[in-house]
Amino acid sequence: MKKITLATALLLAIGAQAQTFPAPYCEIADEAQVIVEEISTVSFADASIVNTDLSSVLINATSFAANVAPDETYALVVTGNTEGDFETDIVAFIDWNHNDILDDEGEVYAVGTLFDTDGTDGVSVSLDITIPTDAVLGETRIRITKTYTDPDPDGYPASLAEVDACGVVFNVFGESVEPGYGQALDFTLNLATLSTDTFERNALAVYPNPAKDVLNINYKSNLTGVTVYNIVGQEVLRRNVEASQLQIDLSEFTSGVYIVKLFSEEGQHSFRVVKQ
Repeated sequence: MKKITLATALLLAIGAQAQTFPAPYCEIADEAQVIVEEISTVSFADASIVNTDLSSVLINATSFAANVAPDETYALVVTGNTEGDFETDIVAFIDWNHNDILDDEGEVYAVGTLFDTDGTDGVSVSLDITIPTDAVLGETRIRITKTYTDPDPDGYPASLAEVDACGVVFNVFGESVEPGYGQALDFTLNLATLSTDTFERNALAVYPNPAKDVLNINYKSNLTGVTVYNIVGQEVLRRNVEASQLQIDLSEFTSGVYIVKLFSEEGQHSFRVVKQ
């Protein structure tokens, strides 16, 4: 169980200046009392964000835009530092209806729980998110929160993370909601309809996934290229091809999550693969 009192955090960030960001969305309540345990990386669609800010509670990454389309599915992958063998819950909030509120019904996604990771060891949580058919087109906000949680403390009642788009807070022993340990990060979604010439996701077969040595890729027509990125957005493989059936050798890759991007004359498509 982590130390519950956060009194020392009151001495930090008292003089923080007001700024336009994150308007029109809410700020993180009681920022000065939150102990930062950082979000390390976020990957969604074609956006890959590496965060090196270890002091801010709410990260402004709105210059990064993930391009998505209605009724398409994309993998959201997040890494972060738990500062030891502790747990932190990752939650995503997406303003699909553009009403400047992040937690309406259908806009909250429990991504998963990180445990005992420093954010650089390949440990991640991920969730496939399907873009709602009725989501409003254009740019909108997505917020990721990372919040300490302790469902099974030795000799004490659980202290669980609260799902709160406007706070990094947890319920201490089930008795009071207090600022906690973690961080939040905002970036941009750009929602647009697909063009008539587009990659046919239903005509793609990828197996096995998870993969140990070889990843097989079959498509209805010739692919022109393939690129593989690691969890922090670094390119680890690039090939020009002219074939509808490919094999990617993963045997030398370290275990973890990778993003594979395929290219064809019809368009491009990204998907997540787990290397065992």
